[in-house]
Amino acid sequence: MPSEIIVTKLQNDVISAWMINHEIVEFQCVSAKERSFIGNIYLGKVKNIVKNIQGAFVEYEKGELGFLPIRNRELKIDDEILVQVKKEATKEKKPMLSDQIELTGKYLVLTSDKASIGISNKIREKETRHQLKRMAEPLVTSDYGFILRTSAARAPKQAVVEEASVLADRYGEILRKKEYRQPFQLIDTNQNMTELLLFGQDTEQIEQIITDQPEMADIFQKEGFCVQQFSETAGDIERRYRIRHYLKEALSKKVWMKSGGFLYIEQTEAMAVIDVNTGKSVGKGDKKAHIRKMNLEAAKEAARQIRLRNLSGIIMIDFIDMDSEYDKDTLLRTMQKYLDMDSKKATAVDLTKLGIMEITRKKERNPIFRQIDIDILEKC
Repeated sequence: MPSEIIVTKLQNDVISAWMINHEIVEFQCVSAKERSFIGNIYLGKVKNIVKNIQGAFVEYEKGELGFLPIRNRELKIDDEILVQVKKEATKEKKPMLSDQIELTGKYLVLTSDKASIGISNKIREKETRHQLKRMAEPLVTSDYGFILRTSAARAPKQAVVEEASVLADRYGEILRKKEYRQPFQLIDTNQNMTELLLFGQDTEQIEQIITDQPEMADIFQKEGFCVQQFSETAGDIERRYRIRHYLKEALSKKVWMKSGGFLYIEQTEAMAVIDVNTGKSVGKGDKKAHIRKMNLEAAKEAARQIRLRNLSGIIMIDFIDMDSEYDKDTLLRTMQKYLDMDSKKATAVDLTKLGIMEITRKKERNPIFRQIDIDILEKC
C-alpha cells in the first residue's frame, strides 16, 4: 500500500498527515508555542502518596506535579525518584509519570521495566520472531531489557547490536547523573521530533515525504527519506491535499456516512463516545439486513475516526440494536479487523446487551483537538 506523509505548517503548529492509499488516516500536531514533555526524564521528589488510588504525586519540575502509579515499590514523602513523562497533561489531569525508563532507538527500545526481550506485534512471522529473540537475548542484563521494533526485522544484526550498546551506555549515564544531580532537573529526553512527525515510520515504510518546509526537507533527506518539496508561499500542499478540510473533519462532532447515516462523536474527560445514527438512510426490504449493513459501515468509519482524531483510553460506540448473536459477533470481529490497521494498539473488548461496544486504545498524546490551535482553522 502506498504510504506517504505530508508535513506542513499552520502558523505556530507543525502538522503531519499520514496517507495510506492516498487517504489521510492519522494526524500529528506539534506546537511551536508549547514544548512537549513526553519522554522527558527527570529527577523528581515524592510530594504526596494516595494509597486508595495506588499512586503518588511527584514534583518533577519546580512547581510541576505528575501522577505516578505505584506498583511493587515502597515510596515515602520526599523520596528522590527518577521518572519519565509518559502521557501529556489535560485540563483536568496531571501528566502521567512512570519510574520505568524507556529509551527509543531506530531498531530497539531499552526498557528498565523488564529484564527480558519483547518483540513488536507487527512482526508476525514465527520464525522471524524466534530469530530476533535469540539474537537479542544476550543483550539483556539484570537492569534492563529490550523491545525489538518492527524495523529490527529488516536490519543487519550488527546494526541492532551496536544500537543496543549505545542505548545501554546512555542508560548508564542517566543512572550516574541521578546520583549527583539535584531534584527537579531534566536528566535526559526520549523525544525525537522527526520520529514524532513521521509516526515512528522508517525509510522502508514510507514511500515519500511531501513538505513545504525547507529545513525539515533537509533533515528528512539526510535521514534517507525520499522527499518531494512544494512551495509554501504558493500554498501547493493545501491546494492539492486539503489539510485544513480534513483537520476540520477531525474536529467535527458529526460525521456523515455514504449510506446517509452518521456518527456523533463526543470526547469527555473519562472516555470518548460515538453514537451511530441511521440519519437519512432508509432500508428497503429486510430491516435486519439493513441494520447489519449500517453497523458494519459504522464500524469502518468509527475505526477511521478513532485513528484520525487520536481518540484513546476508553471508547464506547453505541451501535444500532441487533438481535442476532451471529450479527453481533460479526460486528465485533469486523471492528477488530479495522482496529488492527491502527498504528497504536486498539482492542474491541466486548459488545453489551444494549449494543454498546467497548474499545480500548493505547494513549500517548492528547486527541487532535487538544494538540492543535482550533482558532487557526476557524479563520480558514
